[in-house]
Amino acid sequence: MFEPKHTGRSIDGFTATQRESAAAVIFKKYWGKRRLAVRALEFFLRPLAWFSPPAPKTSLDDVERILVFEPGSLGDMVMLLPFLKSLRMRFPAAHLALLSRAGASNGRGYASLDYASVKTLLLDRGLVDELIPVAVPWLMHVSPWRKYNPFSLAWPRFVLALLRLRWRTFDLAFSSGRTDIRYNLVLWLAGAKRRVGYAYAGAGFLLTDVAVPDISRPHQTEVCLQLLEYMGIPAIRSGGFLTLSAKEEAESLHFLKEHGVGADDLVVGIHAGSRVASRAWGQERFLEVARRLAGEFGVKVIWFADPVDPGGEALGRNIVSASFPLGQFLAVLARCSFLICNDSGPMHMAGDLGVPVVAVFGSTFPEWFLPPGEHHRFVVRRDMPCRPCGDRCVLDEPYCLRLISVNEVMRAVERTLEDVAENFSHVEVQE
Repeated sequence: MFEPKHTGRSIDGFTATQRESAAAVIFKKYWGKRRLAVRALEFFLRPLAWFSPPAPKTSLDDVERILVFEPGSLGDMVMLLPFLKSLRMRFPAAHLALLSRAGASNGRGYASLDYASVKTLLLDRGLVDELIPVAVPWLMHVSPWRKYNPFSLAWPRFVLALLRLRWRTFDLAFSSGRTDIRYNLVLWLAGAKRRVGYAYAGAGFLLTDVAVPDISRPHQTEVCLQLLEYMGIPAIRSGGFLTLSAKEEAESLHFLKEHGVGADDLVVGIHAGSRVASRAWGQERFLEVARRLAGEFGVKVIWFADPVDPGGEALGRNIVSASFPLGQFLAVLARCSFLICNDSGPMHMAGDLGVPVVAVFGSTFPEWFLPPGEHHRFVVRRDMPCRPCGDRCVLDEPYCLRLISVNEVMRAVERTLEDVAENFSHVEVQE
């Protein structure tokens, strides 16, 4: 049985302790009040480890039930696909459950997740066997005081839901790549026999297997895969995890033909939405980009509207607006030459489908979230000292996005057009 061990000085000259300290600052802004709060919470949580000694570690060859905690959005689920695929390949007969945020707002301010889309993305593709929804208190759309109010019923409900999982006797559990003290506590409360995560932001004593982060690989997908590498589980990075059914492909062809888009047309997708307001560059700006593409270059533009919008309205010549369920959205997106978007779920989906992206970044780092590959481009303001803010903008509006002009985005778009226009003789890009 493989048993991971901490090493001393690594090949790049950093010790494990130095890596932990660097990760705490780079990934979590772990200093000042945050560090004091974590230290105080650790003081109260440490008796949990004292009075509940861990059971003997389960051999990886004996793993039958696996729990993965990922309370993020649909884009986070897409970045988790290589991790889940790697687990499925290593444990083909194991029951793989995903513990995620509750599927809809219940009136108490919880951020919602479209479970129909998650089902299409994960369950229908056989990457997980079960979705376990839980209302996560720190993902409530309320003030920090209300999130961590000790008199609120949110936390007792959350803890009770996790304690019920102890009856499931999971053999192995992971807390995705954004591990901090809350994530480690979740794994302990769920009672998995082996609990794998990071300790750089607190409560490593609640884990059975503590991985050391590689700060030279900060992308979210890589941070997840490093947990598997630490456990000796092969990591799959080849991409192409989002497969399309014959029905979805046929529906996409019908949609394009119905709207006058032929096989020889250069098609560019634009998705202006974002679950997080501080990541949204602005619908009117994206629309200006769409009209310039359609008017100056004769490009056919697919304007991907939010599913709650009716779609289908005319936005201008050569611009088609429509909204789709996830499966058909993926099929139409796969037929685009590239996608223009925010830092959002569709960006990650395009990357997995092999569709180049031009992404507008605000509150986050492209090095953490841009899909891997040299054919993607991004536009970002590097001179904003408040970045990354964890989507908690301290200003009256996200100036990191507002200061990005349409011309700046168009320059990135035109460079991507140059890359793809050689297959479309009627498209001319001005130098």
